[in-house]
Amino acid sequence: MTKHFHHYSDSGRIESAINDLASMTEPGRPFTRLVFSSEYKQARTWLWSRFEAAGLKCHIDDGGNLIGTRKAMSDAATSQKIIIGSHIDTVSAGGRFDGVAGVIAGLETIHFLNKHGIDLPVDIEIVDFLGEELNVWGTSCLGSRHMAGLLCADILSQTDQDDRQLAEEIVKIGGSGKPTLVPRHDAQSIIACLELHIEQSNRLESGQIDIGVVTDIPGINRYSICVTGKAGHSGTTLMQGRKDALVTASIIVTMIRDLAQDISGQDNRHFVATIGRIEVYPNGAAVVPGEVKMIMDLRASHKHSRDLFLDRLQSAYTEISHRESCSIKMELISAAEVAPMNETLRLHLARSADELGLSHINVSSGAGHDMAHMSRIAPAAMIFIPCQDGLSHCPEEFTTTEAIAKGSAVLTRSVLTLAGRDF
Repeated sequence: MTKHFHHYSDSGRIESAINDLASMTEPGRPFTRLVFSSEYKQARTWLWSRFEAAGLKCHIDDGGNLIGTRKAMSDAATSQKIIIGSHIDTVSAGGRFDGVAGVIAGLETIHFLNKHGIDLPVDIEIVDFLGEELNVWGTSCLGSRHMAGLLCADILSQTDQDDRQLAEEIVKIGGSGKPTLVPRHDAQSIIACLELHIEQSNRLESGQIDIGVVTDIPGINRYSICVTGKAGHSGTTLMQGRKDALVTASIIVTMIRDLAQDISGQDNRHFVATIGRIEVYPNGAAVVPGEVKMIMDLRASHKHSRDLFLDRLQSAYTEISHRESCSIKMELISAAEVAPMNETLRLHLARSADELGLSHINVSSGAGHDMAHMSRIAPAAMIFIPCQDGLSHCPEEFTTTEAIAKGSAVLTRSVLTLAGRDF
């Protein structure tokens, strides 16, 4: 007989935990808990105590990840493990649920196992991955990059505007601050990495769907685009002879939007392109702009779509540069390949949702997550739950405790199945 999702989680406990963490924010600036801040360290202390109260053995690994471990039953003949995790850091003026919901849902799995006295033949690790959000050092997913062997010396040597070095901050939080170019030593024993997260879009909400089973985390490439023209006096430089870098940049911005719309309409898979940062030089009210620097964020769940977009973009640059008498230079500054989620784990998640009587659909992520890096070294999968109006990374971000409880129930049933248990 199928059990109700409330059998697997406690909505009151979930809500209390969400509210506790929400209170750990910069004064007058909800909800801001930047990695390495005093609020972040306070939240880490709170989470450590919650882990220990649930019987987990806590430690911070070399990457600065907080890990609570529930060991396999004593007579287990295997050293296999399941990782469940997300993050508790936020962007500036972010939301209460991004990352937090996933950590709390993982803890609910432990509470369920404890309540029913269920020993598993696998270790369960609940992880608060260090610094998932993009930070002042310019690199996101610090903890999962470290676990996957992708945290290099160049990243760790970065300093912020206050001359704080990233490596030194990781040491202060309990990590080693040293680069790692190989996955964690026991990566081969990991049978699943699982993460629950709010959708950060409105597909589930608009369709009144309980669960999103993530198919992939798209490749994320960022490019610098530099447009160089010629600065001049706005009153004396005639219109016909201008080399206005900002006008040229505006043409590029619109063209990128139009190209992305065209390509996304041709492919059912996820594709978006955004110019989100622009710097104009000299940036004077009475000066024709001589140079514009922009950052383009390109996300695609299909390599063919990305390559087609870039080919069309480069062709357009040639024509625009000639017409507007400005040079256009584009360089890749960061790249992450598409991360498909493990098909077997996806089937487990879908089956668990079915057994709980919960509706579900397949969804592409759109945003980056720690599971993108973990998928490089072990099977990984994600559960999405509805997000009100699709709002995220803002104080208005919201999901219900019932939605978290439903996702947590899917998570718990999947863990039981993976561990060869039925309950």
